[in-house]
Amino acid sequence: MVLEDSVILITGATGTLGRAVVQASSATNARLVLTARQSDSLETLAAELDLSPERTRLIPADLTDHAAVDALIVEIAQQWDGADILLNTTGGWAGGDRLADLSPDSWDAMLALNLRTAFLICRAVLPHMLERGWGRIVNVASRAAPEPAARQAAYNVAKAGVVALTESIAQDYRRKGITANAILPSIIDGPSNRSSMPDADHSRWVKPEDIASMMLYLCSDAAASINGASIPMYGGV
Repeated sequence: MVLEDSVILITGATGTLGRAVVQASSATNARLVLTARQSDSLETLAAELDLSPERTRLIPADLTDHAAVDALIVEIAQQWDGADILLNTTGGWAGGDRLADLSPDSWDAMLALNLRTAFLICRAVLPHMLERGWGRIVNVASRAAPEPAARQAAYNVAKAGVVALTESIAQDYRRKGITANAILPSIIDGPSNRSSMPDADHSRWVKPEDIASMMLYLCSDAAASINGASIPMYGGV
């Protein structure tokens, strides 16, 4: 996998999956741009993983905010011309209510966190990829996209939207050297999920490191013909 010197933008970098993606990406000798909402959490992550300051940029941003996304992309362009690869792990889950009990604010929040962020960041990175004639986008959707679960309608719809967005990008740019694919995890093995489901069989959950490996594989030359795919990663669930 030859990704050396490519610029990889990793969103949601301080989350359970984001951290695994950062760690795996750092081994490729690519240049990394890490973004999350809080600058202190980014700095802690970089210190814990001993990331090279010369090859790492930490840029806090709220990806639900159009202006913040534009500012992020401008900063990347000023420092390293632009992002060649987008590994988009931004998102989150909320549920518990049936549709009739779901508030409009809760609906909007789930779509903003999962779908609006994906739209804004994908839209923003594409011009540089087009200029270069090469680019890789990997979004994280969910098993809930093809298999909606009860009491999480907004999340189901948002993640289905991420899949449709990814497929749309793949179609729009398939002759431009750009690929877009999505990962569909089931329950990801991490501290928050273990805390909320302490009695579950955690050994059956998908490991964040395995998802990170798949995301990087989709950026490699070996995966150049994979475009518009939604790849299930369900572990043993």
